[in-house]
Amino acid sequence: MKRWHFFLWPVIAIVSWLVSRYNFLFFHSLVELTAIVAAGILVTIAIVARGKNNLVTRIGTLYGVVMIIDVLHTLSYKGMGVFPGWSSNQATQFWILGRAVEASGLALALLLPGRRDYNKKYLTVFLIAGFAGITAVSTGFFPDCFIEGVGLTTFKVSMEYLIIAVIAITIWLLYKSESEEIRPYRNYFMVALLLTAAGELAFTLYTDVYGFSNMLGHIFRLISYVVILQGVIYRSLKEPLDTIYSKMERTLGEVINITSKSTEIKDPYTGGHQKRVAQLACKIAEKMGLSPSEIESLRLAARLHDVGKLFVPTDILSKVTSLNEVEYGFIKEHPQRSYELLKGIPFDGPVLDTILQHHERLDGSGYPNNLAGDDIILTARILAVADVVEAMLSNRPHRRAHSLNETLSEMKTNSGKLYDPQVVEACLSLFDGGFTFESDKE
Repeated sequence: MKRWHFFLWPVIAIVSWLVSRYNFLFFHSLVELTAIVAAGILVTIAIVARGKNNLVTRIGTLYGVVMIIDVLHTLSYKGMGVFPGWSSNQATQFWILGRAVEASGLALALLLPGRRDYNKKYLTVFLIAGFAGITAVSTGFFPDCFIEGVGLTTFKVSMEYLIIAVIAITIWLLYKSESEEIRPYRNYFMVALLLTAAGELAFTLYTDVYGFSNMLGHIFRLISYVVILQGVIYRSLKEPLDTIYSKMERTLGEVINITSKSTEIKDPYTGGHQKRVAQLACKIAEKMGLSPSEIESLRLAARLHDVGKLFVPTDILSKVTSLNEVEYGFIKEHPQRSYELLKGIPFDGPVLDTILQHHERLDGSGYPNNLAGDDIILTARILAVADVVEAMLSNRPHRRAHSLNETLSEMKTNSGKLYDPQVVEACLSLFDGGFTFESDKE
């Protein structure tokens, strides 16, 4: 449980106390509405989980019943005027019924074996218990819990202590449990149950349903529901989503590695080319102040910019003499081929356009679409410089590698003509500062 959670509770308590001083009935309705909404969220999570976690399923089932009882408790509270002829007694009876169902349900959820076939039986038991209890309150068969002008009955106080005892047993069960289904939620529920027990103690002391101890009990109840929601929502929704996204990112990374390596298997003379281009392109982008998301898009584009060469015949890629016009035509198709091959992947940012445009040139002499100037996106202009620099510094079937001076001289000569001058300036600055390509190890 994160530290800031503990700082949230005093804030909730102070705000709740202030609201209760302003209007107790409004305060009570807010607290109970929060509890009802929280119960609804737990039910929703259980439905979404669909039995994949037995504890979550049972708790969702339990709070579906508790939610109905709490709605009746709220509507029958003194001053609401929803049920003519009823007094504070019925609201207190619904309260005891709800807490008895809640406490026993939590204990039973932990005691039952972790098998899905018990979940329907669990649901049946508490639906029957809830219906029977509501019927008993509505028809006057439920024992009195509050008498106006006198206060709480012995039955009500005894039930509160019994509920506290059940909560203590539940906390012990949580502490002892080693179940993989229970462990992620254990700390949250132990804290929530301790707060609930504190609230139940407060509920043994009041003589006025608008009194201080009743208000204090409701504040403990409110905070306990906040803790439950923090636990169940965080562990059931946020963490799995984070895990899914993390797995998706790892999967995408592996796809990129495999695709990149497939290109290099087809064209072994350019082994490591895309990875080295990515290194240089990202450093240029950092030098130029691009955002982290833009740099990541550029990195992905650089790692994949030549995958379209998979469609170029191997004898053309490995030819030791100059290419003729027809052969060069095949080479010029690879940006479009790369784009078509990858367009089904939902990349964030301009990955695909960067790949498509990385052979375009400022003067319009590039390919495949003869774009010029600002029609070429910045990440593509960066990739173009990084691609040419790395290629010139590497051996090819038809030539030896150029020296660094020759390569940088080419950049300077064509800066503003073929290549973006700001990109060239950043690139030259990097090499002046001692930039070297990292090893090809993944």
